Amino acid sequence: MNKLLFFIMLVVAITGCSSRKDFYATGGSRADGSIDMAYDFKQFETPIVDINQAKKIANDKCAVWGYERAEAFGGKIVSCEARNGFGDCVAGQTIIKYQCIGNITPSNQAIVSKLPAAMLTPAQYKEMRVKALMDQNLPYSEYQKKYQAIMAE
Repeated sequence: MNKLLFFIMLVVAITGCSSRKDFYATGGSRADGSIDMAYDFKQFETPIVDINQAKKIANDKCAVWGYERAEAFGGKIVSCEARNGFGDCVAGQTIIKYQCIGNITPSNQAIVSKLPAAMLTPAQYKEMRVKALMDQNLPYSEYQKKYQAIMAE
């Protein structure tokens, strides 16, 4: 009986535990139209991921930038973030790259400028405000003062 219990515990320890992992955006470039979606994992974990969650987040980010949708490049990058004294990976990250699809058109830009500020990152919100400031055709000194105020926020 003790051998059976030991064997079961050994199998559970070797196979690891399955755990649900959520994706999050780790980076990207509006100019390149790319988004990096990632999830973290630990040693002995078997990550359970929902690729549709990653695609939805990437689609939303691309839409904010004025693109139509996102497509996965294919493949993934797995990196080790922490190692133990024996050199084993104890914590890592998996990144899946997405490409934004569709040209940024003036009509898409109009949609982006009408989005609520809560949907934009701070950098995107500042960029939107600077573009609106440039459209006002202010004298340079007044423009510079307002520009500095936006950048100081």
